[in-house]
Amino acid sequence: MNKNKPKKLPPRIPEGESIQDGPEMGLDELNKQFKKRMKEYERFVKFVVKDLNLKDNSNVLEIGPGPSWISILLVKSNPSFKLVGLEISNDMIKLAKKNISDENVENNISFILGNAKDMSIFEDKSFDAIISHDSLHHWEEPIQVFNEIARVLKDDGILCIRDGRRDIGLGAKIIFQLARFFISKKMSYFWKTSIMASYTPVELQEMINLTRLKNKIEIKTDIFDIIICSPS
Repeated sequence: MNKNKPKKLPPRIPEGESIQDGPEMGLDELNKQFKKRMKEYERFVKFVVKDLNLKDNSNVLEIGPGPSWISILLVKSNPSFKLVGLEISNDMIKLAKKNISDENVENNISFILGNAKDMSIFEDKSFDAIISHDSLHHWEEPIQVFNEIARVLKDDGILCIRDGRRDIGLGAKIIFQLARFFISKKMSYFWKTSIMASYTPVELQEMINLTRLKNKIEIKTDIFDIIICSPS
């Protein structure tokens, strides 16, 4: 018996595409929980703007913006940016519109109700950048989404997709258990289901190899997350 044989990962459990207002957690409470992650969002925005060198006046598509805090931080970092949020949930668009109004960035951000697997509303090579944060594990047809991204992104455009990873190690599991003492039980539950719905770096690389993004992106990892991005 080979004691060094790696443990088999639990199967991926899809989480569904759309987040709706409901009794499990209302949108106001969900928004409060998202706002607690501002430092994480700031790091993501800094990576896109500084490391990936997002240019002035860029036209940016965010897939699955949710409450839109990423887009808000992005346009506050540079008011020349224009953001379009493609969101599958009417409830989340309603919440996002309230947030951009409260933050006085309505002129920079707009929203479209739709599914990223079909972006026919956009012409080829429409965007200077495409970003997504914690949305990938919700996509029901990721290969189709990746191909649509490749179509609507300019040849020299920037791509940055961040999501969790299902193959977290012991260190990440310990951090997760400790973090549960500082967040609500519902958020702890949703975090766990998101991890179980996410992919591994190997799974994502295999999928991307089947798409028009093959050989055009990098996959970076840390103990919790995966970032699919343009070469930096």
